[in-house]
This record gives sequence, C-alpha cells and structure tokens, in this order.
Amino acid sequence: MASKQRDRPAVQADSGANPTRWLSVGGGVALVLAALAVLLAWQHASDERRSAEDVKARVAAEMNRIEAEAARIEREAGK
Repeated sequence: MASKQRDRPAVQADSGANPTRWLSVGGGVALVLAALAVLLAWQHASDERRSAEDVKARVAAEMNRIEAEAARIEREAGK
C-alpha cells in the first residue's frame, strides 16, 4: 500500500506540466490559423480589387466605343 501512495504524487506532478504545454501548443496553433485567415482575407480582397479594375477598364472601353459610334452617326447625319 505504501508504494501505491508514493506513485500517486509523482503522477500528479507530471500531469501538472501537460496542461501548460498543451495550452502553449494550442496558442501556437491558434496563432498560425489566425495568420492564415489574415493571408486568405488579404488575397481575397486583392482579387476583388483586380476584378473591379477589370470591370472599370471594360466599361471605359465600351463607353469609348459607344462615343465613337455616336460621333460616326453624327458625321453621317451631317453630310
């Protein structure tokens, strides 16, 4: 019986270090996941910005085409 009582405190002291270690590991994993989320959000925002710029360029090109067509129609009407 005395040997069982001696083993018990050793187990308790050993298990006291594990929660701290697991908390630090969990904190590290959470930090890595947060950094990954920030990078993905940044990439998504840059993709949307590029897409918006592409739309602006297409709209500008279409407006130029429409204005050129209107000018051509006006020239033909004036003849």
